[in-house]
Amino acid sequence: MKNYREVKMSYMAPEVSMGPIRLRQAFPLNGLDQVDPFILLHHFDFTKGPGEHEFHVPPHPHRGFSPITFIYEGAVRHTDSLGNDQVIYDNEVQWINAARGIIHGEKVGKEFAEKGGRFQGIQLWINTPKAHKMDPPSYQPITKDEIVLIEKEGVEFRLVSGKYEGEKGPAKSDVFTAMLKMKEGTSYTVSLPASNNVAFYVLEGQLRINEERFAAQHQLIVFKNTDGEILLEATADAKLLLMAGDPLNEPLVTHGPFVMNTQTEILEAMRDYQEGKMGFLY
Repeated sequence: MKNYREVKMSYMAPEVSMGPIRLRQAFPLNGLDQVDPFILLHHFDFTKGPGEHEFHVPPHPHRGFSPITFIYEGAVRHTDSLGNDQVIYDNEVQWINAARGIIHGEKVGKEFAEKGGRFQGIQLWINTPKAHKMDPPSYQPITKDEIVLIEKEGVEFRLVSGKYEGEKGPAKSDVFTAMLKMKEGTSYTVSLPASNNVAFYVLEGQLRINEERFAAQHQLIVFKNTDGEILLEATADAKLLLMAGDPLNEPLVTHGPFVMNTQTEILEAMRDYQEGKMGFLY
């Protein structure tokens, strides 16, 4: 019998409102504050006609973590206080390391908004270790040509960050993230260090896990810290986000867009933002 990594828990991500936007929030939830070092996962999925897309997140600050956007379909335009202005498209990623402070805004790419279509992706917040929270901020647009693509029949595995099967993702991070697309009837085996906290989120489709249980659309699956492989079998066409990393095991204090280790550091972040120390974006 094969040695499979055990499932710890599974959650169905509820719908939540972010202003006028409805999306799925896999965590934090009651009973699941984080999957350390991952502290928030939002799944957005809208289909609009030509000129109907209204997705627009006005300029706002961040400090102490990396807000990452994985675009499965559509296009998003990013602008920030470092002077970056970039559009990323299907199967691409924008990787922000907010560090000591950055201000950014997002909206649907202009050409995509004009023609309409499906806009689907994940925003994932990855905590930054205490020792690096006050490093200089950075922005990294990662194109589909830069992402490491591992293919087998009916399966597309895109390694965005971290190391896997002798490959290294292009993101400037040691934390593992990968975008996975599977056709119905295909399978894929994932093997990650036992020290990692491991989870995946199902954007769409359905899978069987380790030959014994199923994962449906909008479900988050979290695994125990044990040895063993994870066998994924697609029982319908599926899209997933895989994530894994060693836990930081540090105090976590959050307030809106700031993620620090103490309440005092949160107050300092609010003050620094108000005093313009995180830059400006109009």
